Amino acid sequence: MTARILLICLSVVSAMAQSTVVDVTIHSPGLERNLLGDSPDQKVSIYLPDAYAKQSEQRFPVLVFLHGFSDPTPRHEAAVQMQTAMDELISKGAAQPMIIVLPNGLNKYYGAFYANSAVDGNWEDYIARDLVAYVDSHYRTLPKRAIAGHSMGGYGALTLAFRHPDIFSSVYAMSPCCTDLAGDMGPSNPAWTQIGKLDSPGQVPEALKHGQFFVAAFSAMDAALAPDPKAKIFGDAPFYLEGGDIKTNATAYTLIASKMPVHMVEPLLSNIQKLQGIFIEYGAQENFTHIVIGAQRLSAALTQAGVSNTLEVFQGDHVNHSRERLAVRMLPWISKQFASSK
Repeated sequence: MTARILLICLSVVSAMAQSTVVDVTIHSPGLERNLLGDSPDQKVSIYLPDAYAKQSEQRFPVLVFLHGFSDPTPRHEAAVQMQTAMDELISKGAAQPMIIVLPNGLNKYYGAFYANSAVDGNWEDYIARDLVAYVDSHYRTLPKRAIAGHSMGGYGALTLAFRHPDIFSSVYAMSPCCTDLAGDMGPSNPAWTQIGKLDSPGQVPEALKHGQFFVAAFSAMDAALAPDPKAKIFGDAPFYLEGGDIKTNATAYTLIASKMPVHMVEPLLSNIQKLQGIFIEYGAQENFTHIVIGAQRLSAALTQAGVSNTLEVFQGDHVNHSRERLAVRMLPWISKQFASSK
């Protein structure tokens, strides 16, 4: 290779996208003194597109992406995966440059469900208030924000968008969990009987380590959506075993159901009507039956209420096509929402 050709190659490389991923720590007063002992200082990874450095006066829309229950992927690694997808989309003209924020949603129970809780702390306030304020004050942002997430993150994205349409104008829910207490979240799941046998908070993460996914996930959900500082594991379950029969705890059931998207449509309709776009998806081979049932019910409830929404079924299960869907569907859709917003 001649020196001239080498110089040309180096020039081409230097002209390629130089996006960055930065890691920051954000303090949230609402997470202080939570009963699980989780830190109020939360790690966040942020993707900044190439244009952010090259166009110093330009401002950018913001996407907040929420991960799922017990997701072991470090935030920085997840942001790098997002970086790869975004850089390629931008280079092809398939998406506009945007800032993407990836906060942590894991706690001692492996999932805070992005909800305000007397046990877990105020994770909803952390995302909608503290995180957004930090990003707006430290980066050149536009008042255009969307929120998306996978599984537990899809649940969080929907509930945060429904409650805060003034902050998040569009929402994309990838295989969202917990939109309704149905299917394998219902009383027939044997995990509910196992939860009643737990005696201390430390047994919740241990259950996950021993392969008892539903026991850990349901316990975490109870602490987030039906918190009870006096309960053995800090949450009240909607179902319990008594005399060999599964019974319903009406108070806990009502409280948890009211915080699930299917049942939020009617009371929060005036909020939801302000959203620019709602996209819900799940795989045809989805592993969790409540996700399929809940997604269908949520889309139907929105449609019946006159709210435009998209429900899409793709070929795949709960996780095997998540990266592909992120790149070919979610990010381009979010970009279009930003492009069409005022």
